[in-house]
Amino acid sequence: MLESIRRGGADGALRDRVRTGSEGAGPQGSPEACVDGSARVEGAGSSSRSVRSKGAPHPAEGTRWTPREARSLLAFAEAMIPGGGRVERADERTLAMLEDVVEHSFPQLTKVIGKAAQVFDHLAIVRTGRRFRDLDAPAQERVLAGWEADPVLRAPLMALQFAFKFAHFDRERVYAKLGGKLNVVQALEQPRWLEQVVRADTWTDGDVDCEVVVVGTGAGGAVVGRELADRGYAVVFVEEGELRRRDEFTGSSHKAHRDFYRGGMSVGNTVMPVFIGRMVGGSTAVNGGTCFRTPGPVLDRWCDEIGTDEFTRERMAPYFDRVEEVLQVQPASRQHVGRIADVFQRGCDALGWSHFTINRNAPGCEGSGFCDFGCRTDARRSTNISYVPPALEKGSMLFTGLTAERLILEKGRAVGIEGRTHSGKTIKVRGRAVVFAGGAVPTPFFLLKHGLCNRSGQVGRNLTLHPSGGLSALFDEQIRGFEAIPQGYGCDEHVRDGILLTAAQPDFNYAPILFPFTGQRLMEAMNALEHIASFGVLISDESKGRIAFDVGGAATMFYNLTQGDADRLHRGIVAMGEICWAAGAKKFWPAVLGKNVIDNRGDWKRFKERRLAPSECLVTSYHPLGTCKMGKDPRTSVVDLDHQAHEVPGLYIVDGSVVPGPLGVNPQLTIMAMSTRAAHRIADHLG
Repeated sequence: MLESIRRGGADGALRDRVRTGSEGAGPQGSPEACVDGSARVEGAGSSSRSVRSKGAPHPAEGTRWTPREARSLLAFAEAMIPGGGRVERADERTLAMLEDVVEHSFPQLTKVIGKAAQVFDHLAIVRTGRRFRDLDAPAQERVLAGWEADPVLRAPLMALQFAFKFAHFDRERVYAKLGGKLNVVQALEQPRWLEQVVRADTWTDGDVDCEVVVVGTGAGGAVVGRELADRGYAVVFVEEGELRRRDEFTGSSHKAHRDFYRGGMSVGNTVMPVFIGRMVGGSTAVNGGTCFRTPGPVLDRWCDEIGTDEFTRERMAPYFDRVEEVLQVQPASRQHVGRIADVFQRGCDALGWSHFTINRNAPGCEGSGFCDFGCRTDARRSTNISYVPPALEKGSMLFTGLTAERLILEKGRAVGIEGRTHSGKTIKVRGRAVVFAGGAVPTPFFLLKHGLCNRSGQVGRNLTLHPSGGLSALFDEQIRGFEAIPQGYGCDEHVRDGILLTAAQPDFNYAPILFPFTGQRLMEAMNALEHIASFGVLISDESKGRIAFDVGGAATMFYNLTQGDADRLHRGIVAMGEICWAAGAKKFWPAVLGKNVIDNRGDWKRFKERRLAPSECLVTSYHPLGTCKMGKDPRTSVVDLDHQAHEVPGLYIVDGSVVPGPLGVNPQLTIMAMSTRAAHRIADHLG
């Protein structure tokens, strides 16, 4: 028997009528235990690893790698992270953590990594006459440095480096020895809105009726859901991930990427990790809280390309005002931005460049943790704090752990979704409107998988990624960026050229990834971390990728960085380097493969004059956009200006996939403002 959710009032009286049974009620449970640095990796899901540093016959015991693969992997782990000073050497426990990390974040790479290690092990014979694992430490270091400069080998080598660093430095003992401390929260508050949260696997009351089904709870879905709930509509949120609260935001990189992220990477002339939130709050719950309005010239471009005045600065302003009010957007506290602001100020003032304190949705933030692993204090008003709870207080429901598997159609109109729980149970949620807000990768993948909305051929096309590179610089003074807001200050002098420069201050367990090298060079940098300032370079990309299926049927991002984008990234790194030189830097490390350190003006001049190849750029992405094109013409676009799919009435797409990228700035506020506007349009359609 269908349970009905009727239109409720602002007093939330609907709450008592949303669920007829009590089985699914209550807050989310505790997470699995974090890896504690011991030899056995616990809480990893389907199995535990037993790779041990003592007493094991070989490092492959209990793993999916063969003994030969594991011996090769161990040789590379020990060479890449040889230990020294405060840094512990990699060992078999690093391999155990590596396997767990890859299995949960990039499962398609588990077997590839083992095979790649064996290939590299034998490639060393070409240079030295011996396998890599048979070389002494200095020889291994020389071989690694040579491979970093090799145009063919540097990309796969960098993938191995990334994996080892990611795994090793998040081991609790390694992290603690560097100075890190995991967060522990006790006596967590239990607000009433938690009664409206149901883990889908516990639901026993059958299918659900409502007025609006919202798939996703990030910058798109949460905003639409709250705005419609505020207008009295009965809303049911469907979220694939779980509700994670601040007691789970321990600061562990491994736990964050296992439990909070959807791992992915783009494939092309450079390998780019693409990080997307998978939890209540989506990516808003694991970002830096940075809030930029869409630049005026970008809005002008939208209007020109689409042929409309719907997105002029004046017409979008009320939506930005609304979002900024809900998020309590304000400039970051200079005190908690930290000493990196002084670096920006000294350098930019010497060059005559503009610099600024970044606006954030985190009133009261004191820089108490690395934002990308979840806010330990709930200071950041991500949508799991600012939008979802108010909607639930109005009587909306939230199913967690429920993946939308099928769109329910009647006479060609979307009337609901069929979801699948982790245990395989199905739940149907029906409504007068269905809002898909999974993000710029999951949404087009769902449509392509089911052959929906793609007569135009634009589903999955037009992918932009905002590739982000960076640079780290050594100063005489202490910077101690790990004690400050990660992204609180920036330089906007070059935004018109598609280059945004910001602070990018990591915690101890993430900092190694910023350095494009390993071995003793990495140990030197990690032991000087208190004096190192790290910066991000975000570019407005001209590259256009696409979402498609790989041979295993998984969603894959195909994306080639153009030479123009590589040039833009190079200009950004050079600009950031000029700021650092002017501010008194002694040396710096650009995020460029094969270029380790610059510590004199001669090297700097040569770096400025060279041209980077796309394959040399060490880049990551947090901002996929544009894969479900918006437009007036069904022949050339996926959704109309009201976000409704041209081919499926009642289906609305409201997330980063409809944002015509790139923006050149962090897109959170843009998506939320567009979602506020979309909620108004959906309400008009519903009447």
